Amino acid sequence: MTDARLWGLPEAEIAALAQLLRGGRASGFAGVWPQNATSVNAFLIVASQWRTGVTEADGRLAMLWIGLDYAGVKVALDARGISLTPALMAGIQVMEMAARDAMNGADA
Repeated sequence: MTDARLWGLPEAEIAALAQLLRGGRASGFAGVWPQNATSVNAFLIVASQWRTGVTEADGRLAMLWIGLDYAGVKVALDARGISLTPALMAGIQVMEMAARDAMNGADA
């Protein structure tokens, strides 16, 4: 919290950050909804399977996150004994699109 104060974060936000880091949420929810747990776990398993590229932005090279390598996704899930169903793939793709946009700096 020392750095947060050093950078001028308001005390109310520092308190919220401290609560978040302790595992608490203001809403009382501190995890993944049960109906999303399987997709989230699968996404975490395949998180190393990103296809990337390099682009130029403002005269600097930057990493471009393209998307998951679906062949690698299948291999990773098979290795863990997880069947890649259409519903599971759809859940992974929802997280993939959101993660790709966030990592590429897309506005929400």
